[in-house]
Amino acid sequence: MSVNWSPNVNKKFFGYNGQPIDNYVVNENLSGRTVGYKRNSSDLFKFSCSIKLNMPEELSAFWVWFTSTLGGLTGTFTCDALGTKTYRFSDIPSPQNTDRTYRILTLEIEEVY
Repeated sequence: MSVNWSPNVNKKFFGYNGQPIDNYVVNENLSGRTVGYKRNSSDLFKFSCSIKLNMPEELSAFWVWFTSTLGGLTGTFTCDALGTKTYRFSDIPSPQNTDRTYRILTLEIEEVY
């Protein structure tokens, strides 16, 4: 079951950098002929982006949502700011120590379906 992005965390993503997920299997037969096919019928994307969170309210709200509501890397979520698909984190978000008023989290996200 998918959850919605936390209403207590802003959706102002920046530094968006996307690319398609490798969706092909290529095999070389004994005859020397190379054959490829798609693993899945639809092509999915993975991307990295960042989000600026106010300290400590938004940052703690994000971590509560990430660990308790989403279930960490195992859960899927929807977020209208990212698009209409369902997403999951492919890596634990990494914070950058900026100052006492905000933190920037770098997010690695991939489309699930």
